[in-house]
Amino acid sequence: MRRVQDVAMSRILLRDVSKRFGKVAALEGIELELAPGEIVGLTGPSGAGKSTLCRIIAGIERPDAGRVVADERDITDLPAPQRRAALMFESFALYPHLTVFDNIAFPLRAPARGNHYNAQAIARRIEELTELVEIAHLIGRYPNELSGGQKQRVALCRALVQEPSIYLLDEPISHLDAQLRQKLRGELRRRLTALDVPSLWVSPDAMEVVSVADRVVVIIGGVIQQSGEPMSVYHAPANVQVARLIGDPAMNLMAGRLEESDGRLVFRAPALTVVIAPAVAATHDLSGERSITLGIRPTDIGVDDGGGASAENGAFEVYTFEPFGKYQIITVRAGDDLIKVKTRRTRTYVPGEQIGLDLSRAAFTVFDSESGNSLKRVGGPARSIG
Repeated sequence: MRRVQDVAMSRILLRDVSKRFGKVAALEGIELELAPGEIVGLTGPSGAGKSTLCRIIAGIERPDAGRVVADERDITDLPAPQRRAALMFESFALYPHLTVFDNIAFPLRAPARGNHYNAQAIARRIEELTELVEIAHLIGRYPNELSGGQKQRVALCRALVQEPSIYLLDEPISHLDAQLRQKLRGELRRRLTALDVPSLWVSPDAMEVVSVADRVVVIIGGVIQQSGEPMSVYHAPANVQVARLIGDPAMNLMAGRLEESDGRLVFRAPALTVVIAPAVAATHDLSGERSITLGIRPTDIGVDDGGGASAENGAFEVYTFEPFGKYQIITVRAGDDLIKVKTRRTRTYVPGEQIGLDLSRAAFTVFDSESGNSLKRVGGPARSIG
């Protein structure tokens, strides 16, 4: 069989790409660039359009509108085999009649590859990858003899074994145990950044993509909400949707009003009052009374077991306590709000116990309550009262 003519895809551009399935808009006006050697982390909730985006880049789906461009060549109508995209399917898509070894070897043996790899080269590549993901002892098994996590590693190896123009990894490590996920995050990042092709790492776990990506893209409801460097997206979410998605735990969001009181700007919620520092008010659009949503990272909140901040902030009832060894997560009730605190304190907190919250070193992100958009990140000291 004649080998198809491949196309170079070292730089990918998606221009105003949209896709609908019946009445459902899976993607709307997507603008995205993937550069050579760059890992782009794509995150969003289930149904956000992440897998559809991967399939459009790979050529499995065709967009209803917009173009896919590779190195200034329009490839929107180019067949999938000619794109040389290594797509790892979220569903794994293993061949049930093939062993682990043969599933991984399948893309290297495909007629379109023109017998580029001999048996020894294939065996070497598979041995290296299966040892990396700790399934070398399973190469003779069939998919129905594997666990979900083992199947995921086979699918990952089948993508990584190739020498493609782009890697599209749809939830590559989501079903693995925590220790193996931690190992593979670093190993896969090291491997992918050493190559001169772009990689798209897709996961609903926002903190996973923050840890591996050079750039994070947040997609919700088929629309890109924010794109930027990982720490920029983490510290300055563009809107409350992004804020709810990124973080472990995610940012606390409390609705209230911004008011002027005795020459100061004060955020008032039913169970919490926060004075906004003058330096912050001077550099942000926070003038005038308005409804706002105040965002506070759980790691920015201190715990006060008595006196000091407790007397100033008031007491809050412990709702739940989750010990994780190196840190603890305390959830307290503040009126109708539940506020999460991530602390390194080692003592045990009991539901119903009264504790104080210390916000003296917290940074705040302020969102407009009507639009949900950020009013710019608020940094600097602030003091809680009442």
